[in-house]
Amino acid sequence: MISAMTDRKWFIPDPEESADMTAQELAFAAALSEATAGLVTPGVSDLLIPAAEGDHGDDTLVASLSFSDRDTGKKYGVGLIDFGVHFCAGSVKGGRLHNQLYSLTGATPSLALEASGTIDELADQTARWFDAVLRRPIVLYVWLNDGYAYAARYAFADTSETLAQLYNRGIAPKGQYEQVIAAGHVHGRGWLQTAGLPTPDVYVPIRGDLAAARVPAAVVRAEQRGPIDGSWYE
Repeated sequence: MISAMTDRKWFIPDPEESADMTAQELAFAAALSEATAGLVTPGVSDLLIPAAEGDHGDDTLVASLSFSDRDTGKKYGVGLIDFGVHFCAGSVKGGRLHNQLYSLTGATPSLALEASGTIDELADQTARWFDAVLRRPIVLYVWLNDGYAYAARYAFADTSETLAQLYNRGIAPKGQYEQVIAAGHVHGRGWLQTAGLPTPDVYVPIRGDLAAARVPAAVVRAEQRGPIDGSWYE
């Protein structure tokens, strides 16, 4: 497991949360806190939501982690992913979570987790799952036009699943937006999916075990990035 870099522990309920938690929820949170003690690292945030306080649509305790890319030159960085588990009645379901409701979104299928067992068994399986996710390689792909970054995509580099992306239509190659949308690479009302673009020009390593990355051979590795302007979306 990833070596701890801090004495802080995850998934410690505050007194107000504890008052709203069932005995099973408290036991799972305590077991998970111990099981993940060796994973705690700066830059990764934890969140515990008792079923009684949740807005995720299920009678479950939520235990989630999230992290951002803060090395962007911007004040708040770019939020990359919220992921975690729903614990209820001897079982857990895990995956990517909505970043406000904390419901399981079904996005990023490789993150799916489903297990049953005792509280200690579930805490151990969840901790191992968190460890595996935190180790996965993440890169930032960048597309250039006349020397300017017009598109970018954070992705799990082992599966090419998108975490966050950006497309600046104003500086993109002329006509490209319409071509990519017409090819079906779109979500919702015009949110272009950068996976439908040509091969990126460069990539920047962000985190995780890059030995497991599968980056297209033609994409040049860069250790630094220039300005990337626009709105990020999933």
